[in-house]
This record gives sequence, C-alpha cells and structure tokens, in this order.
Amino acid sequence: MNDVFTFVSKSTAEGKKVALVTVISTTGGSPATPGQMIAVMADGSTVGTVGGGFSEHLVKMKAVDVIKSGESVFTLSIDHAKEGMVCGGSMEVFGNIIGNNSNLCIFGGGHIAQSLAAVAAQTGFYVTVVEDRPEFAEYFSTAGYCVCKPDEYESIDPAGHADFAVICTRGHSTDDIALRYCLTKDLKYIGMIGSKPKVKDVFESLKSDGVTKEQLDRVYAPIGLDIADAFPKEIAVAILAEILLIKNNGNLRHKKHENSLQA
Repeated sequence: MNDVFTFVSKSTAEGKKVALVTVISTTGGSPATPGQMIAVMADGSTVGTVGGGFSEHLVKMKAVDVIKSGESVFTLSIDHAKEGMVCGGSMEVFGNIIGNNSNLCIFGGGHIAQSLAAVAAQTGFYVTVVEDRPEFAEYFSTAGYCVCKPDEYESIDPAGHADFAVICTRGHSTDDIALRYCLTKDLKYIGMIGSKPKVKDVFESLKSDGVTKEQLDRVYAPIGLDIADAFPKEIAVAILAEILLIKNNGNLRHKKHENSLQA
C-alpha cells in the first residue's frame, strides 16, 4: 500500500493523472480483499493489486476509460462467475481520479511562453515547457522544463500526459514539427502562434503530406482570442482565455448583457 501511495504522490507531482482504485466489498471466493488498492495510469501501467487475473484487468480497463473521459470518480461491480472465473463471488471497487485535469504543454521558451507559463500556473494548470535550449529553464520557475529537440518529440513524448498544447517555438520549421507531433495526440486543444500567411503555409505543407482537413480543424491558429495587442503578456492572456473557453465549455459573451436582461 505504501508503494501505491508513493507512486500516486510522485506521478501527480509530475502533472500526471492517476486512478486510485480501492476494493470496498467482496463476496464468496473473490480473489481480492476489502482495502486492497491499485494505481492505474492513462497508459494502463499499474502499481499495486486488486486480486490479479481477469477481474483486475476489468478494473484497469475501466480506470483508463474514466481517466480519458475526464470524470473524477467511478464504481465498478464485478460478478466473477458471470465473467467466467471459477472462483465465484463478486467484488466492488471505488476509483478516484487524482491529479491535475489541466495539463498544459508549451512548445517554445520565448517571451510569450514565459508569460503564458506564469499566468497558466496561477490559474491551476500544471505546465510543461518543451525547449531545446537548457539555458532558458531559469525563466520557468512555475513550470516543468523538458529539454527536448524537435526530432526527439516522438521518443521522449513530452505531451504524452497533456490536455492542452500551445506551439510557439522560435521558428517556422520547428512550429511545423511540433504541430505534426501534437496532431498525433488526443489533446483537447492545440494552438499554434503565427500570422494568417504563416498558418496557411504550415497547413498547406501538412496537407501535401496527407494530413486531413478534419485533423487541421482541431488546430486553433492564429492562436488566442482577439483581445490582445502585440505585447507578449497580452498575447499570453488571450491564449489562456481561449484555452479556458474550451476547457470550461464557455461562451463568448459579456456577462453584463445577461445582467441587463435580468434587470
């Protein structure tokens, strides 16, 4: 049990989501006992046990599905006999998804990234900055810093646990590489900085390589709400506002109008 708690603590400190599943009741010849725990990651890796075998497999599959759905808790009842297990009996588990549900991965370490990382951390995001320049780490005291070259994205997988991604690297070509990588991930939001001509060029390049219109429609580019001037701090706020709009299923409207109608 201590190994499970240690694993959950370490994983959540790294911005990852973990399903902590506890056996709450059993009957008959169930292989589990009440109080047993297992920690399940989004990729299906586990620490601990709830009895092993096919019943543990069902628990793991349920936990992975719930993590990916964004729900926070779940229960699962398993009738061992109905599932073809000779042990008979049954067990019920309770799962609690622990960890930050707002993981933001920023590709690039320039002025906009620095401002965005700071304001996002203040609003509860776990931020990971991906840069190939280690000397920029000093500008990101509130974020995790991943030193990673563009050709290492696939092997290191810096956005593997992210929910939202912002691409603002120092060059056109590196933005292109980061976008191609992000399109392979199940992200709730992908935003890329750049002018309309630049975005068009990047999109045309991707389409020529077989990326579909449906895939490109996932990308918010040019990035951010139309509320900022050219200052990096304002652009960062505009980007975060757009992310919050997606995250919270918000509406682009003034609350003042709503209040006026009610009055």
